[in-house]
Amino acid sequence: MNSPRYAVSEMPVTARAVAGVRAQVAVGRIPQEFGKHLDLVYAAGKSGAVSLDGQNIFIYRDASNGILTVDFCVGINAPFDAVGAVTPLDTPSGTAATTTHWGAYGEIGAANAAILAWCRANNRVLAGPSWEVYGHWQPEPAHCRTDIYYLLAGA
Repeated sequence: MNSPRYAVSEMPVTARAVAGVRAQVAVGRIPQEFGKHLDLVYAAGKSGAVSLDGQNIFIYRDASNGILTVDFCVGINAPFDAVGAVTPLDTPSGTAATTTHWGAYGEIGAANAAILAWCRANNRVLAGPSWEVYGHWQPEPAHCRTDIYYLLAGA
């Protein structure tokens, strides 16, 4: 089952190396919190310690008692050694349910809901992490692209 706005599909995904900061964030506070964590990653890039490709990626690792464990990341061009809170990480690998959201970031919840509905309709079980890969920011919200992935179990 796909929503009229979101075409959900299943696909193999490979791990992608990223530079990130792991943080504990209250549910609903991502918009207020992500900047300070990404600023650390971009500062490491500006210092020359990390070669960044400029693509932001948020990896949602766990949720418990209203707190999310989130890796706020940026894609990299080469391996690097940890710089303070900025560590080498990877996106998940395996099989994922995925869709693309075009529009304002505040509306991404509908894309997540479409993936979860697709999983229920197709008897697919989530394996844990989900992640969002952000296209480069555009001044017109309709042109902002975010690819969303949920790792699936037993694929």
